[in-house]
Amino acid sequence: MVGSKSPFNWCEPINTKPVALSELIESNPDVKIGDAVLKRLNGVYRDKPIISDPALGHVAPTCVAHYAKDRSTRLVVDKSHPNKVRPYSVKEYARLQGVPDWFEFQGSDNDALRQIGNGVLVQMAEWIGREIKRYFERDTSKTYFVNSQESLF
Repeated sequence: MVGSKSPFNWCEPINTKPVALSELIESNPDVKIGDAVLKRLNGVYRDKPIISDPALGHVAPTCVAHYAKDRSTRLVVDKSHPNKVRPYSVKEYARLQGVPDWFEFQGSDNDALRQIGNGVLVQMAEWIGREIKRYFERDTSKTYFVNSQESLF
């Protein structure tokens, strides 16, 4: 949430063309399918996984930090894997948040997934930065008063 004490016309984010999930998915990624995935698929846990199918035009679910602990909550359809579904790779998960492929995470895959899940979508952070910059570069020649005793500038 961003706010200001003085009047300012905050611009809403511009909705750009959505990126298809199929554009973010790697072919044959090195992804380990743990026991939790099989257990969740077989109904051992109370929640079923969220399974996204790029071929059907599905939208990916929200990236969460706890994905580092339990990669069975969000799966993607991949016919090349034995169960026809698999967890997202670190690169795919980063792409979901708008992180460019050249970016290198430090630490383990779990560390990277936690950073991605705790992060802010790259495009959202850029928008916030532009709006804050615009706020500080505005014409401040006008003085605004909350009341006769207090000046904001």
